[in-house]
Amino acid sequence: MDSINEYQNPEVFVKSITFNDGSTFEFNESDIVVFTGANNVGKTQVLRDIVQRLKSDEEISTPVINMLIGDFRGNIELFIKSAKQNENGLFWTGSGYNHGSNILFWWNSKKLPSGLSKSFINFLNTEQRLSSSNPPSSFDRRKDIPTHPIQILYSDDSKEIEISDYFRKAFGKDLIVDKCGGSVIPLFVGEKPTINHKNGEDRTSKSYLDRLDKLTPLKEQGDGMRSFVATLLDTFTSNHTITLIDEPEAFLHPPQARLLGKMLAKNTPNKRQLFISTHSEDFLKGLIDADNENVKIIRINREGNINHMNILNNDDIRILWKDPILRHSNILSGLFHSKVVLCESDTDCRFYQAIMNSLHDEESEISPDILFAHCGGKQRLKTVITALKSLNVTLIVVADIDILNDKTTFKDIADSLNIEWATLESKWNIINNYVKNQRAQLDTENVKTEIYKILDEVVAILFPEIDIEKIKKILKNSTAWSKIKETGKNFFKGESYHKFNEINTICHTNGLFIVPVGELESFYRPNSSHGTKWVNEVLEQIDLRTDVELRDAREFVEKIINYI
Repeated sequence: MDSINEYQNPEVFVKSITFNDGSTFEFNESDIVVFTGANNVGKTQVLRDIVQRLKSDEEISTPVINMLIGDFRGNIELFIKSAKQNENGLFWTGSGYNHGSNILFWWNSKKLPSGLSKSFINFLNTEQRLSSSNPPSSFDRRKDIPTHPIQILYSDDSKEIEISDYFRKAFGKDLIVDKCGGSVIPLFVGEKPTINHKNGEDRTSKSYLDRLDKLTPLKEQGDGMRSFVATLLDTFTSNHTITLIDEPEAFLHPPQARLLGKMLAKNTPNKRQLFISTHSEDFLKGLIDADNENVKIIRINREGNINHMNILNNDDIRILWKDPILRHSNILSGLFHSKVVLCESDTDCRFYQAIMNSLHDEESEISPDILFAHCGGKQRLKTVITALKSLNVTLIVVADIDILNDKTTFKDIADSLNIEWATLESKWNIINNYVKNQRAQLDTENVKTEIYKILDEVVAILFPEIDIEKIKKILKNSTAWSKIKETGKNFFKGESYHKFNEINTICHTNGLFIVPVGELESFYRPNSSHGTKWVNEVLEQIDLRTDVELRDAREFVEKIINYI
């Protein structure tokens, strides 16, 4: 044994994992690895496989992981010397007592069978978290080593204060250890009683305990509070080098799930690996909020018996997160759905989602597992497409027809969807030349005349909002593209019409759906309003499933649903 390992306490980490799709990822000793994906893709199974692969000293078959390489460090004899012994001279290893020779043999075999794994691996499923919050048995702190997280709080006042501070941020209450609980060590929830030191009072005084007993024990609180506490306790008080957490957001409200994610990412000690499965956008946002460079997101797609793994590294996360619009959008929810439809605006999402639901309302069917997400405009489409594509999210992009107006934007989006620009460029040039040769609805003099007419009629001190909208419409109508957005593809004639259809076919094949009627509002022309007002009026007043005017919208959404 080299001199470095001789004095180093034993530690175990996951060095690399090869999954059943053939992909291999390497991990460092402080990584927080998050597995996401739609339902039933294998998120929880990955955690189980990690445990089984580390425990077995034989070649075994596990559903998702083909191979796992562990990193065993340090001197196991230091562990044996510090372990609790029973009257037979056996050593406590987390789940029972074992011979020192067995512990040495397991360690040298670089495996952690059941007799040793509990000392290095902590698997927190929902049941484990709820049971961990129950009061453990009391112990003699002068002779015994604390083995339960609550026993550690009992022994360490500073650790109790730390956990209580976290708890207060989530629930607005203190978490207090009862130092005189008899055969068990309860935790209480509420406003921590003040100790009257002038009267010689301390935490074992009857007067203090009487005030403490008026608070509510943690064991009588709801599952969310108990699960939250257990996650913090097991993560921040234990010496396990590997902690696996299955759905830490279970039982929690969204703000608490986000706070828990942030706490884990900001405060988990170095040289501790976390492997987490989650189905919560809020928990994921909390992890990213912490700006921890060790966070890795792995999305799982399942096809038959193969679980396809795609990783989003920290650099990719930062690109998404530095944009305030994307940061406060629902983009990350896309990691938990089978398909994502990416739109320009929130009103687009609301309308298409409502149309999709209407197609299934009377069929007693569950709507497809599709998320409609927006990115706040065409300029952000490329960033989001790139991030979601790297995680192998099935992605459809919906854009107004004026995506063809700007060559750079259109090319960037095409490139991000892996559409060869060479297949589009000559066709786009023909469309662009056609539009340039079309007379604008209003020339400069006409624009001036129309605007002056409005200004001359205004007599109010505050400029009327209705006149502001009139001027906006005049300016909008001064370009040919405003007409194209109103009429859609039918604006094009002859060769330009055919080239649009060719571009449209190529784009559809690669997941880019250009609105054929021009823009959202052109799906229902009887309503002349725009934006939020338009979508509110349509959703409130129109039968989305049967209205004749919405036939094109239903056909368009059906094509989106059936993509891939």
